[in-house]
Amino acid sequence: MKRFAIFILLGILTALAVMPMLAQDAEGEVVEYDPEVCFAAAESSDRTVQFDAKEGPYVIAVSNSYIGNAWRTQMIQMAQAFAETEAVAPLIEELIIVSTGDDVEAQIAAMDNMIALGVDAIVLNAINPTSFDAVVGRADDAGIIVVAFDGVVDAPEAIIVNEDQIEFGAVMARDLAERMGGAGNVVMVNGVPGTSVDSDRNAGAKAVFEEYPDITILAELEGRWDSGTAQTVMGDFLATQPQVDGVWIQGGGPGVLQAFADAGYEELPPMAGEAENGFRMAMGNGDIEGISVGQTPGMIAVSMQAALELLQGRELPRVISMPLPLVTSEDIEEGVHYFPELPVDFFTPIKIPVCGVDLDPEAILAVEIE
Repeated sequence: MKRFAIFILLGILTALAVMPMLAQDAEGEVVEYDPEVCFAAAESSDRTVQFDAKEGPYVIAVSNSYIGNAWRTQMIQMAQAFAETEAVAPLIEELIIVSTGDDVEAQIAAMDNMIALGVDAIVLNAINPTSFDAVVGRADDAGIIVVAFDGVVDAPEAIIVNEDQIEFGAVMARDLAERMGGAGNVVMVNGVPGTSVDSDRNAGAKAVFEEYPDITILAELEGRWDSGTAQTVMGDFLATQPQVDGVWIQGGGPGVLQAFADAGYEELPPMAGEAENGFRMAMGNGDIEGISVGQTPGMIAVSMQAALELLQGRELPRVISMPLPLVTSEDIEEGVHYFPELPVDFFTPIKIPVCGVDLDPEAILAVEIE
């Protein structure tokens, strides 16, 4: 088994070479890495960015905030697994990963340490969008590229890699509202409060629910994108015996399903959830009707790829938009969208062929986080 230190990881010191990358899509068709397609400009992108090419291999640092859920754990595993792939390993001299939890000042201090170390790029998953302007500016002054993803930041110097989180929440809400017939009580299971992802998804969902005057948001629960937490808060809520006609879940879907099972529900209301394997298995088995929209933990690999391209002098949009990997209960397929042999909390959208990300579950799960 591979071992993985969460703070400092040594990579492979080899000659720099830009290697062609081949990956497979969900149906097994070989797809070549295409930066032009992978790094598509978001509608909000204000400009392109380009830096003088630097000779590698490079020191890449990852500044992560919260790590208390399966998505963040898999994200860190995917970063290490991606760094060890044949195409990427020659480009990375050292991979440094620091997770600091919910403490804003601790994350800023960790980034300042990375700047002091003279890393070549920082890949950032921030605890909130508004507190990092100064430290990103300091990195920029030091000639360090900052690529923010998932928990993105407002700092204008940062390159952004993300899905459209407002659309993410809206797509889930629209499907759920239609399955509810436009009426009834919705329970929202939210993410980590204060993060840009949580705020944007909620904004997108509520904008849709407001279009349906007969839909009532019965409760908003703090699930923190974690199945254990989501199970607890949903279980406590169901103990009050509410009338629940639909559930909108940012993350922790398997925990929500377990809470309903523990509460003795034989028939489940329609649900809109994330892309955990267990949630999608329930859709595939016919236990629930709904939609699953994925925020792939592989976004960290795409962000690392963007940093490597920028270090080699490629021009990219400052704000890059990734597509939403989604599936409904009507078209879900075993072996494509869910995998019965994998853990229920495993996030299944792990292959992003056009971005050169072709990781297998075994390689990801083999990475141990200390």
